[in-house]
Amino acid sequence: MTRVPLRRRRGYGGPLRLLIVEDSAPDTELLVAELRRGGYEPTYERVESPAALQQALRQTWDLVIADHSVLQLDSLTALRTVRAAGVDSPFIIVSGSISEDRAVKAMKAGASDYVFKGKLARLIPAIERELAEADERRGRRAAEQALREREQQAALELAAAYEATLDGWARALDLRDRQTEGHSRRVADLTVRLARIMGVPPSQCVHIRRGALLHDIGKMAIPDSILHKAGPLSPEEWDIMRRHPVYARDLLAPIDYLQQALDIPYCHHEKWDGTGYPRGLKGEEIPLAARVFAAADIWDGLRSDRPYRPSLPADDVRQHIRRVAGTHLDPAVATAFLDMMASLEWPGQDSEEAGGSGAALAHRRILVVEDFETNIVLLRRWLEREGYDVLTADSGESALDAVAREHPDLVLLDIMIPEPNGLAVCQRIKQDPATRHTPVIIMTGLEPSVLEARARQCGADGFLSKPFEVDELRSQIRAGLRAAPTG
Repeated sequence: MTRVPLRRRRGYGGPLRLLIVEDSAPDTELLVAELRRGGYEPTYERVESPAALQQALRQTWDLVIADHSVLQLDSLTALRTVRAAGVDSPFIIVSGSISEDRAVKAMKAGASDYVFKGKLARLIPAIERELAEADERRGRRAAEQALREREQQAALELAAAYEATLDGWARALDLRDRQTEGHSRRVADLTVRLARIMGVPPSQCVHIRRGALLHDIGKMAIPDSILHKAGPLSPEEWDIMRRHPVYARDLLAPIDYLQQALDIPYCHHEKWDGTGYPRGLKGEEIPLAARVFAAADIWDGLRSDRPYRPSLPADDVRQHIRRVAGTHLDPAVATAFLDMMASLEWPGQDSEEAGGSGAALAHRRILVVEDFETNIVLLRRWLEREGYDVLTADSGESALDAVAREHPDLVLLDIMIPEPNGLAVCQRIKQDPATRHTPVIIMTGLEPSVLEARARQCGADGFLSKPFEVDELRSQIRAGLRAAPTG
């Protein structure tokens, strides 16, 4: 069901939540009386200092009226403060002293209108016009948000279907090739993490993950007598084995959503010095995705037990990667990979954790705060497939209650939820000494340009603009959990 924000009223008069920037109590009473004569029922708060205005902006207001010449807070300063907070309620200047030049400057800065105190008869028509336009803006934003929510729902459904299929193929490949359980998933996680460090955008990392999961799918066409041969392969058998990247290309190329994932399955056996196969590509002729994958694949392969040898110590693997930099591996990729692994490792860490599979983060508890029911179901399903325990809440109050009661390891928080909204919830989590270290990732279907800055001001550790890719969600969740203090 599409969410549509509730409105207080349409048309003339009625209840009105009013914020007044004014240092004169009598002038405030005159304004309120004028509004009542115009048919409004105002509930108002008067502020006259920057601190009081910042505090008041934590609430929702239908209208802001500001005197131009408040001693501590002139109208232009108040306007900048209101707009910087992301509040787009109508802002009307009511003043007895503002010049025309200053009034024009205020209008250019985002004020809705200005009215002289001696001509308050203009106030009601100005308010009615601005409230009607604000209603139209809210309607447009609600429609845009509903569209983004539908796009997010479609993206989550599609991603879940794709990932379930690819994970199934990856597990089948691991088992057929007698690899260590989880090899494809671990190497995919490491490859994506390194790709991000190398500057690959999230939209491309989705394809890199798919390619890494399916890197050896061409081996499905290799006979068992060759793939599982205990002894060394003959030259003829090696010739057949080296065809598996070509088989991978032929298998995946007809599948539309996997065409951009071909670089790794087709090129992961190419080497920096040109001695690889199937095409003998050299240097930067090899796609970056395949060069990044090669480092991750060597690490996970040598750090994992095999039927023919035990896993190698991390120091030995690091030395090996340094030795093959410039021959097998892109030297810049090898250096970036070793730096990344040094930042991920700590004393006593096992190869599964260092492999980047997310095993060390499994069963961490994530609170999903969202009132769009379909997205809650899809997010829960996806997060549980990633190995997390999932809690849910559908309002600001229930979210705060869950944080206090359940102590989640991370909060995934939509902005547009029943009050308090997501920004207010984030701020309260971060202000509470008991929860301030809990990572919070804000997500929204609203225009992100101002909201991301506001989310950061409220203490958010991450920000997602809907519709987001699940790989970006995965990355931000893991970054938040790793950065959070433990114990």
